[in-house]
Amino acid sequence: MNFKDSIENVTTPLPGSIPKTIRYKLSVKLKNEGLTILELYSNSFPQVDQKVWIDKIENGLLTVNGKKCETSLILKAGWLTENMAHNKTEPNVNNDLKLIYEDDFILVLNKPSPLPMHPSGRFNRNTLTHFLKLAFPKKDLKIVHRLDANTTGVIILAKNAEVAKQLGDQFQNNTVKKEYLALVEGIIEKDTLLIKEKISKTKTVSGGREVSEEGLKSETKIAILERNIENNTTLLKVEPKNGRTNQIRLHLASINHPIVGDLGYKNIDYFKNNPLTYPDDSLFLHAHKIKISINNTETQFIAEIPHKYLK
Repeated sequence: MNFKDSIENVTTPLPGSIPKTIRYKLSVKLKNEGLTILELYSNSFPQVDQKVWIDKIENGLLTVNGKKCETSLILKAGWLTENMAHNKTEPNVNNDLKLIYEDDFILVLNKPSPLPMHPSGRFNRNTLTHFLKLAFPKKDLKIVHRLDANTTGVIILAKNAEVAKQLGDQFQNNTVKKEYLALVEGIIEKDTLLIKEKISKTKTVSGGREVSEEGLKSETKIAILERNIENNTTLLKVEPKNGRTNQIRLHLASINHPIVGDLGYKNIDYFKNNPLTYPDDSLFLHAHKIKISINNTETQFIAEIPHKYLK
């Protein structure tokens, strides 16, 4: 069975569309020591009505260290809480994963959108890692870098620990050459720009990030590919030096040219009432090219440009 058929075989229907009991674990960090279990969940998930957590605690569906507790239980750092959800289904995702390249060391894919890479938030089974585990249970594929759920394009997985370390070191040292395509709102007048806004280390309520003077150094280089006066958009080649969470999206929004379809970073109020992952393929950000070194051989991989850019 080829790659495409193997993926379709385990994702039709999507695993997350089948109701299942899911256990979500949340450890108590040092900064949350002294809070009650109710305060921890109310603070961590402000979009959820507090009554939901009260009912779960009282019914033993929200536990601490595997035991039923009271809403007033004072937490200590290192404790493990567990939230059980019955008959849980997940939002739909795009299962159209494409194989770009494979050898004894790596697997290179073109990731569709929306598709989260790791279990997080509302997604547990409808994720790239879960699809791959179901389709190739005998392969120990290791993720060494990430794309946002709504970002399309090239993603590389290692097939053993040694290669994973090689690649991981390259991403950590910012020696990997990455090139994205981004369609942004408005017309950018300068042909090239270097954006250096720092990006916060802490997550926002939605799980995203913010531009912050106290954040991590981040550099993104952009070059104009096409200006479309009629549609009031600009197509960019984008080269991020770092790999901060949501870096390209944040940097382009910071110069008042948000990516087309990026409602949340265009309007800071959007994520207060909406999740970080958009429900459809609305974001015009594509990881087009990536150049890495495997066993001292430099190789570039290219993910074909999605049709939505060519319309």
